[in-house]
Amino acid sequence: MKLDDFVSETLKQIIKGVAAAQEFGSTRNAKVNPITARFHSSTQGQSFCRETGVPLQHVAFDVAVTVTEEKTSTGDGETVGSISVSPATSSSTQNSSISRIKFEVPVLLPTTGTQVED
Repeated sequence: MKLDDFVSETLKQIIKGVAAAQEFGSTRNAKVNPITARFHSSTQGQSFCRETGVPLQHVAFDVAVTVTEEKTSTGDGETVGSISVSPATSSSTQNSSISRIKFEVPVLLPTTGTQVED
């Protein structure tokens, strides 16, 4: 996968996940990446909800993504992909790459007695 495709797909998946979490939180008195968030440098990097003054929690993600590509050539000259059984007269080539994705999502957690259900 080319780098631009990887970046694009990664960001799309993050956006999709944040949107799903926002929908879930909206029914449980919580906000994910709230528009009311304000960063105050005088409070040592803490951010707060502008409306309530409640500190935001920053959920940090550090995800390692591994991509593996494997090709096996049989004695008959055929190429087979992703099969774990190989004849005795085969050769195998494997390429892999690991990418790390780090990001944070600010969350305003519920402060009232709201019941949280799955």
